[in-house]
Amino acid sequence: MPKDTSLQNATNLTDLELARNLTGLEDKWLQPFDVTDPFAGLRLEGYLSRKPNHLYGAVAILRVDEHSAPQLIHATPKLHYPFGKSGQFHFPPISKIDIFEKLDGTNVLAYRYKDADNNEHLTYKLRLYPVLRNGKWGAFLDMWREMLELYTDIPTLADKNDCAISFELYGARNLHLMTYENPLDCAVLFGVDRQGNCRPPFELDLGPVPSARHHGTLQADHDPVEEYARIRSELEAEISPAEEDRLNGLEGTVWYVTTPSLERVMFKCKPESVEAIHWKGGINKEAVKATCWNLLETQDDLSYAALEPMLLEEYDREDIGRFREMIDLCLADINLELEFRDQVLAQYKSIGVRLSQDKGKVMRHMSGKYEKRLMAKVYSTIKLHG
Repeated sequence: MPKDTSLQNATNLTDLELARNLTGLEDKWLQPFDVTDPFAGLRLEGYLSRKPNHLYGAVAILRVDEHSAPQLIHATPKLHYPFGKSGQFHFPPISKIDIFEKLDGTNVLAYRYKDADNNEHLTYKLRLYPVLRNGKWGAFLDMWREMLELYTDIPTLADKNDCAISFELYGARNLHLMTYENPLDCAVLFGVDRQGNCRPPFELDLGPVPSARHHGTLQADHDPVEEYARIRSELEAEISPAEEDRLNGLEGTVWYVTTPSLERVMFKCKPESVEAIHWKGGINKEAVKATCWNLLETQDDLSYAALEPMLLEEYDREDIGRFREMIDLCLADINLELEFRDQVLAQYKSIGVRLSQDKGKVMRHMSGKYEKRLMAKVYSTIKLHG
């Protein structure tokens, strides 16, 4: 929605100045974009916010189909822990805390924007990209179209609730750190209104569309620090190792803190096995790998130069430098995994037979190309990505 209609007449402003006025951000946080909305077929030009706060992923649209239509779209904000690197907690005054499951997949935001004639259009975006796209390592647009067929009410939710709707697209076919038995699914995380305020699932009219699972509510008389430690310990107890350095269990929980003045503040709570930061001065290997997979949502090549800006959202430059060797190893591991996937799918395509048509023929062919110890991985790669 337009933040300030007077900006439409500010022809003397450069694009960057206009984006700066819409977002209130410094230039260093603004990334230009020029994309086509795959749902409405309209060209969108503007800037995306990379600042890791409530404006994370927000889009300042300047033009729609080359016509001036400046507007700010709030997106899925950056979630933080309720404590700093010193370990000191900083919970606000609490009326209650609602706790929801934190899903591990790809964030998709349903949002509405207006063209120059004030017509409204619905589209969907990735966390750090203004629309949905198919990448070399993830057919996010195609997978989301499957969700739109599965849950036909999804396109109605943004209008029905008068806010953007944040989803998680997760499952075995969109594998990150945590494993899922379900091949592919999605769930509503929360709504994001025009001011960037988040609305938890119980405040939304979702109809038959699923939301993240509600884990319970803490009242004002509960000690949040004590409860945080308890829930974190319970989550850790359910974690077990899976294949290829992945984990079974829950990635964590999201805490919606409602203050006495009815403001809402969100925090994340993760078990030690998947926690993004070791607060004793280290960088977690799994967190770096998760950041690599997030980067591959918006681009096809994985490199240190592209990864570093995302790492700087969580870590100090000095820490990143001290752990550069480990980061390079993570990059090498994932690039090897991507190369393996690429080779397997190329071999599979060359057979000309689908796995569902003749599993025996496909696997006999593949067994002549790969060692026996790799065949389980070959099969799962074809099943999930072929």
